[in-house]
Amino acid sequence: MSRFHFHLDVEREAGALERVLGLVRRRGLDLERFDVSIADPRTWRVAVLGRLPVADADLLLRQFTSLTNVRLARLEEE
Repeated sequence: MSRFHFHLDVEREAGALERVLGLVRRRGLDLERFDVSIADPRTWRVAVLGRLPVADADLLLRQFTSLTNVRLARLEEE
């Protein structure tokens, strides 16, 4: 398993963070850190750090991108 850092811009709406965490749980990411900060009045900046198989990282990135409240998602391998 490799370590990955996902960076997300998420709309500040009820349930948005729960959807992100639900996806983390369903994909089986070994979560090491989950940070949330306010980017602007309408957006959270979310950083997710964890381990998962390399083959699953791109899938998780595509699934983050498909969430309705995620404006931007990018991935860095550590």
